Amino acid sequence: MHPIDARTLEVFRAVAETGSATRAAERLNSTQPSITRTIGAFEQQCGFSLFDRGRYGMTLTEAGSVLLESVERNFAGLNRIQHAIGQLRQGLPGTLRAVAVPVIAEGALCTIFGAFTRAHPRVGINIKSARPEMVINDILTGDVDMGAIIGSPPQGFDLEVRVIGQRRMKLAVPSDHRLANRERVHFRELHDEAFVLIVQPHNIRLAVDRMMNDFGVRPSVTHEVSTQRTVVELARRSGAIGFADDEIIASVADGAVKAIELDPPTEWNINLIHRRDRKYSQVFTAFLSWLEESHPVAPAPSGVAG
Repeated sequence: MHPIDARTLEVFRAVAETGSATRAAERLNSTQPSITRTIGAFEQQCGFSLFDRGRYGMTLTEAGSVLLESVERNFAGLNRIQHAIGQLRQGLPGTLRAVAVPVIAEGALCTIFGAFTRAHPRVGINIKSARPEMVINDILTGDVDMGAIIGSPPQGFDLEVRVIGQRRMKLAVPSDHRLANRERVHFRELHDEAFVLIVQPHNIRLAVDRMMNDFGVRPSVTHEVSTQRTVVELARRSGAIGFADDEIIASVADGAVKAIELDPPTEWNINLIHRRDRKYSQVFTAFLSWLEESHPVAPAPSGVAG
């Protein structure tokens, strides 16, 4: 038996649905003799009659009805293929799943994903916030495509690391504080001040503890909180000074807390991390290619803390 072409099946289906070679020809923009010839050749190829011809048109035989069910399933599959092709023409489908520490989830990651979805509007984004250790855990377990943290990831894992920006630690000073009009403050000038510190482990807390030790600074009192936003809020309300990056200070303080440069400066890379040893989805592969082409990141300045 010769292979059956899609056109023959389309003609058979049209005649079955319209009950007439003439009406099938109108539907398919063909002619009645052409439709009749196609059905006759198809019946000869099958070896049995597909239609009973009568005064009022063509009706399916029992064998024709059984065959039509199979043809309908075939066309349903073709329609799904055509739908998929149409969807792909409209843009890359899929979902990017990411996890990041809150300040990065709300800032750098949203900026990058926002630009990517403008280029690929059918891509969905799933971002969750977590502490640094949980970010790494979700990456390693494969729960997400990628994660973002401030500073270097732990050693000993097969991770790809890409710098997508930097964060700079600044001094959060209430507008009525003695240092509020300064543009830059050396850390040794902070002896005997009241500090608002983020709890360990955190890059900012580690940097502050290291500088307190290096410069012999001892706070008069230490308040401890769990997030950078809380650092800024408590500094504003208590009159103490805190340590946070300037983006957080600007977003929370509304001018009531100033972001002042610290000397020595302390910066960290924002690192986008993913596993090298996993199979990437189509959308994640496209994202990595887009990131490489559209958002090249300059090397971190010399002397930057990693």
